[in-house]
Amino acid sequence: MKKILIVGGGGYVGTELTQKLLKNNYVTVYDLFYFNWLIKNKNKVKNSERLFLIKKDILEVNKKDFKDIEIVCDLAGIANDPSSDLNKKYSTKINYEARYKFAKIAKESGVKRYIFNSTCSIYGFNKKKVFEKSKINPLSCYAKAVQKAERKIYLLKSKEFKVNILRNATLYGFSNSMRFDLVINLFTYLLLKNKNIFIDGDGKQSRPFLSVQDISRMYLHIIQTQPKSFIVNALSFSTNIYDLTNKIIKIIKKPKTLVKFNLEKKDHRNYNVGSKNFKKYFKNFKFTDLGKDIKKMIKNIKKLNLRPNIKTIRVKFYKKKLSRLKY
Repeated sequence: MKKILIVGGGGYVGTELTQKLLKNNYVTVYDLFYFNWLIKNKNKVKNSERLFLIKKDILEVNKKDFKDIEIVCDLAGIANDPSSDLNKKYSTKINYEARYKFAKIAKESGVKRYIFNSTCSIYGFNKKKVFEKSKINPLSCYAKAVQKAERKIYLLKSKEFKVNILRNATLYGFSNSMRFDLVINLFTYLLLKNKNIFIDGDGKQSRPFLSVQDISRMYLHIIQTQPKSFIVNALSFSTNIYDLTNKIIKIIKKPKTLVKFNLEKKDHRNYNVGSKNFKKYFKNFKFTDLGKDIKKMIKNIKKLNLRPNIKTIRVKFYKKKLSRLKY
């Protein structure tokens, strides 16, 4: 069994990844646990005897935190553009400076592999389909900070310290640390409740998408296969927002009249993403079916009475949290 540390492991991806990795590994979750499902349900998690929790700020990391750790999965950071824009100075400090520092100390502490959760939003606006070696064009504070961290962390790679960069797409699907500020999740919820959904602009802007279960399985695949250092665009499919909306409507069987356009609020981000590296490192990887994932999400929304609130809409949470900071 390997000893793995997940920084930011209490969040949307981390909660699901932790449970997957616990099947065959010892897992330490390093997090402030603002979103506390893992702490509240630790004893209910399968193989929880192999789960260790470090409640600590990423800014306070030291070598002792990496004792006996072989692999780090870096899911840390203030997620998404609206949340990062609330306090750009602090967001840059966390999403760039702190994440780079964390990786440096991990390397100095003898960690053998560092898997970094990056983002396809570093492509920003591109008219042509983009791949791993395409020109990047980060537009937001969030994308710029993560791109800086990605670049500097990848430069740390060596024979003894493998670095795997996953530029993940816009995520979707059910997590025990649920988010409704992700487009598929929010649209699914609103349509389920027979509420209107609003598309910014004309809906022709392209985005890549990926299930939260699939990104978790990608981490697991890297840990099992032990590849060399690489950068990969992690996505299941790319589509424009209007076509995506029609897919969701068809799956949920709701009327198109619920779809509205906010033409005054144009979304300038546009990136149709592909990957030239994925098959090389993830052979025979089978993606989750969009329809099945949406139906699973609906089932859990109903069962757990999930709804958009301060815990499931990150910008609402950080609006309250970051207002107290002196930056």
